[in-house]
Amino acid sequence: MACRTMPWFECREGIFEIDEFDCTEVFVVVGDERALVIDTGTGIGDLKGLIESKITDKPYIVAASHNHGDHIGGAGWFSPIYIHPKDMDWNTSGVVPTLEFRKDYASVITRRENKHYAYDPEEDIRKWPRIPEFLPMEDGHAFDLGGRKVTAYHCPGHTAGEMVFLDDKTGTLLCGDAFNCNWLLNTGIAPTPRESAQIALNAMERIYGMRDRYNSVFNFHHDFRGFGQPLSPDVIPNLITCLRELLAGKASFRQEADGLN
Repeated sequence: MACRTMPWFECREGIFEIDEFDCTEVFVVVGDERALVIDTGTGIGDLKGLIESKITDKPYIVAASHNHGDHIGGAGWFSPIYIHPKDMDWNTSGVVPTLEFRKDYASVITRRENKHYAYDPEEDIRKWPRIPEFLPMEDGHAFDLGGRKVTAYHCPGHTAGEMVFLDDKTGTLLCGDAFNCNWLLNTGIAPTPRESAQIALNAMERIYGMRDRYNSVFNFHHDFRGFGQPLSPDVIPNLITCLRELLAGKASFRQEADGLN
C-alpha cells in the first residue's frame, strides 16, 4: 500500500498529528529513544509506512485510546498494542473494526465533508493481515520515551476503557474521544444510562482537576478545531456542565438532523 497523501503536522515539539482523510486523527509522540503511536485510525493506506518513512526512524510503541473501529481500524498492521482491559474485546464496542465497517465509515465521512480524497477504498482499505496482540494498559501506565514521559489515564464515558495521554515535556493532553465537541456517551458502560453518565462525569472532573499539568488538549477528530490546533479550553468544562445538568434534571433536549443523508 502507498502512503497516499495523509497530512501530518508537528503540532507541539515532538508531537505529530496525522489526519486520516478526516476520518480520525493519529498522534505520534517522539522521545530521545523511542516513540509512542496513539491509535491506528480507520486503516486507510499505509499508516505504518508513513510513520516510519516520514516521522521517525526510532522504535515505537503502539497504544489505543479505545476500541472503536475508527481508532483501531488499522490495528492489523501493528502488534502488540496497549489498550485498557475493559476495551480489549472490540466485539462489545458496537463499532467493530470489520472491513465492511471501515469502508462504510470512510464513505460516511466522504459524504459528510463533500470532498475528494486521494485514496481508492477498494485498494487502500484492506483486510487485516493478522489479528494484533493486545497488552493491558491500566490507569497511570507510563511510557518512558527517553527525555519525555507519556502517562495514560483511564477516562471512561465514551467507552468503558477510554484512555487519555498526558505528555510531561510539552504539557499536552491527547484525549482520544474522551472529549469531543460532538461527544457520545456510551450508556452501556453501567447498568443504567444515569449510572453511565455519572461515571463519565466523575472521570471528566478527575481529568479536569489535573489541568495545572497540561496547557493544551487535542481530541482525535478535528471537529470544531483546525488541523494541528488544540481544542478550545471551554470544551471540557462545558461537557462537565452538560452532564451535571443532565443528572440534575435541568437539561433541555433538542433533536437535530445528523446531516449525513
